[in-house]
Amino acid sequence: MKVLEEDFTTLAERVDRALASIRDMPESEREKAMELKKSIEAFHELALRKIVRALRETEAGKEVLLKVVEDPAVYAVLLMHGIIKQDLFTRVATVIEEVRPYMQSHGGDVELVKVEGNTVYVRLNGACSGCSLSAVTLKRSVEEAIKARVPEIEYVLMAKDELASGFMPPGIVGADVNLEQSGWVQGPPTSELEEARPVRVVHDEYDLLVVRVDGKVMAFRNSCPHMGLPLHKGLVDGTVLVCPGHGFRFDLTSGECLTAPYVQLEPFPVRVEDHRVWMRLD
Repeated sequence: MKVLEEDFTTLAERVDRALASIRDMPESEREKAMELKKSIEAFHELALRKIVRALRETEAGKEVLLKVVEDPAVYAVLLMHGIIKQDLFTRVATVIEEVRPYMQSHGGDVELVKVEGNTVYVRLNGACSGCSLSAVTLKRSVEEAIKARVPEIEYVLMAKDELASGFMPPGIVGADVNLEQSGWVQGPPTSELEEARPVRVVHDEYDLLVVRVDGKVMAFRNSCPHMGLPLHKGLVDGTVLVCPGHGFRFDLTSGECLTAPYVQLEPFPVRVEDHRVWMRLD
């Protein structure tokens, strides 16, 4: 049967369907089928390694090999048999994608910024940012996963000069392709945010307080929960905002009220994408 190049995806899906049907077999039959699969793969690997070894013997052969490896189907088969290895960035990115569901289930998220030598730079968002015990635990989970799966990496560092998203409850984080269509509202560019200096943002009926504090961006309803007075003109002492009306004090890293523990600022989910703040108001 002649196989066309454009059949790559179809063939891959055919393999997936066959494997799925094998998993439904009785155990004894499944073991036989898997042994057949392993035997065929071993046979293919032997032949492919001989082909690759022969091509590498000459400069012309190496050029041919480099050219054919650009084909996704060839790349996938050689990668599957361990004949070629993924580049470092791709391997780290794969680990990041594997740990992201765990991070997101705890209200956080992680992005790979870059890989330089034996050092990975990441950006942590939501519950992963800050210095709380849970944030430290999540950071450690990312670092341990990367070092375990990619032993060439010795250091996992936070990307400098990168603002992280602040409050993001579990279930709302994710890789939305189009933030606006996904219900996110555009906020100010990060260049307009100074450390611990709140910015007022009004969108429809929402009056918001956006603030950069401790390397992350937080958004709160611009209303003191005590008497409902706006807070954007309040004095800021470190990370503490003082209500200009009656002096209630709020921790801007969390929204907690330091004056009366039974009230707190209302937070809104925040994302920082491409140096701009995005907020979820619904």
